[in-house]
Amino acid sequence: MDKILKSIIKRQIPFLIGGTVTGAIMTYYYGLLFTIVVNSIMWWAISSVVSKLFWISAGLNDQKYLIRYFIFKTKIRKNPNT
Repeated sequence: MDKILKSIIKRQIPFLIGGTVTGAIMTYYYGLLFTIVVNSIMWWAISSVVSKLFWISAGLNDQKYLIRYFIFKTKIRKNPNT
């Protein structure tokens, strides 16, 4: 795994864990659809603020990089000849 990917994953792990915990608790009390919408918005805002304050980078760029990386890897698996 390349250096950039490792650093991005290391920065995103706390948000993944936090989103999972709050999502499980919110689903029990409010239901799945409400939880998906509210929890996603809440953790997107939290990750944006934390990324700008602590890592002085846009968290959205990290998320874009991860999406592009996994789309690229998925395309390679579907078409091993390319």
